[in-house]
Amino acid sequence: MKVAVYDRYWPTGGGGERFAAGIAAALASEHDVRLLAHEDLDTDWLGERLLLDLSGVGVDVVPDELGVTRASAAYDLFVNASYLSWDANRARHGIFVVHFPGPRPGRAEQARRWIAGRARGVLAAGGDAVELGEGYYTPESTRLHGIRWTGGDGELVVSSAAGGRVPVTVLLGRYLPPEVAPVEVEATVDGEVVGRAVVDAPTSRLDRRRSVALRFAVDVPPGGRVRVDLRSPTWVPAELGLGADRRPLGVPVIGAHAGGGWQAAAVRAVPVLAGHTGRPHHLDTYDRILSNSRYTQRWVERLWGRESGLLHPPVGMVPPGEKAPIILSVGRFFLPGTGHNKKQLEMVEAFRRLVERGGADGWEYHLVGGCAPEHRPYLDRIRAAAAGLPVVLHVDATGAELRDLYARASIFWHAAGLGEDPERHPDRYEHFGITTVEAMSAGAVPVVIDAAGQVEIVDQGVNGYRFATLDGLVAHTERLIADPAWRATLAAAAERRAPDFGWDALVARVRGEGAALAATG
Repeated sequence: MKVAVYDRYWPTGGGGERFAAGIAAALASEHDVRLLAHEDLDTDWLGERLLLDLSGVGVDVVPDELGVTRASAAYDLFVNASYLSWDANRARHGIFVVHFPGPRPGRAEQARRWIAGRARGVLAAGGDAVELGEGYYTPESTRLHGIRWTGGDGELVVSSAAGGRVPVTVLLGRYLPPEVAPVEVEATVDGEVVGRAVVDAPTSRLDRRRSVALRFAVDVPPGGRVRVDLRSPTWVPAELGLGADRRPLGVPVIGAHAGGGWQAAAVRAVPVLAGHTGRPHHLDTYDRILSNSRYTQRWVERLWGRESGLLHPPVGMVPPGEKAPIILSVGRFFLPGTGHNKKQLEMVEAFRRLVERGGADGWEYHLVGGCAPEHRPYLDRIRAAAAGLPVVLHVDATGAELRDLYARASIFWHAAGLGEDPERHPDRYEHFGITTVEAMSAGAVPVVIDAAGQVEIVDQGVNGYRFATLDGLVAHTERLIADPAWRATLAAAAERRAPDFGWDALVARVRGEGAALAATG
């Protein structure tokens, strides 16, 4: 089979990318496998960083900044392993890999989705409908609306059972900054402009509540569908000094409605009636949904109402070396609130407590992780917090450097999710924990947060420890430092546990999935 594996974030070379690339490597011995990327990608560099052999995997660069739905049609099997992707599958077969189903919507967003879902049936006008097609980013929630940003060219699909001239209302949000607005938006059919609207920046809170209605009509054949392109100029927030977002954005779409009369007037007056329902209909285009842990499986069912299979990420085993008095943490550096923050700042604080209590004489704390330019301020905070401590930062370390640290480290710390509410923010926890297993394979005793995917890996007091607070992290570590014999016992147990999540298990499962789909034709 001709197989494509997609991850929007290949250049970051993190745990999610190791999962995606591992699937590609597992299939490469039996199939023609390509990594789908949005820019040139050096597989030698990626393989070295991720500790994977990608020599049998090629790269196809897809210029579409928004995703790969259209590009997927060129393959027999499309494996979408990109976090929070809303790309549909157009290949003959598709597998959707879930790292986590995203942030849990707040009460206001849940209410808006419920209202929008109920309103769909009430407001439907004679079999006319309009849906958002390709060209939109993952849904977002503001205080007032659920929105989807276009990337400058968003697709609308208008359908009609009876056919005829169908009025359409597209509701655009007023979330453009003054540096960008006003922005003109055009609706076109086959290159012909059928409607225009101008979106201004809001001048007050009340103004922000008002949507901009783009209205037009299209001729649809009976039982047919017509594609409408929603076009606007693009802008990049980071380039304007407006945060870390580097996506090319067009305009925010609150919702769309097909039909006229009182129904159209209602959605213009109350935009939430035509808003996003939160239903991930793109998943209907895939044969299989696979979650990376039982923790993720539970949240896929809770948030998406979908069942999924289980596919643990591949973990390469790292040979242990001569152990040194080193505590190690591995994870990308993210500003709090902008990514999957690993709580490095809190762990540096825990190490300071350990040192000040006299429980870590001669020990060092090493932190390894990639860091994009926009997250450097967080790295600066960590450096400041570590002043005067034996703390070493390895930013954008090579795979060889990481393997050496795994081999020499005696203890491994992981705290993603510390201090978070597991019901409100389940996405902020570690969904599985590849780095924890890598460290265990090298004989480093894990001391990790007692939550989410870490619970599936570390057995309390058997092959490591789990903690709920920084005090617990410090206490468990003090015991391990003070008792080298007990530390060695747990290290040996950790080494025995790690292969349960190893490469062979992933290869067998992935090849089985591929063979089953190939057999269906």
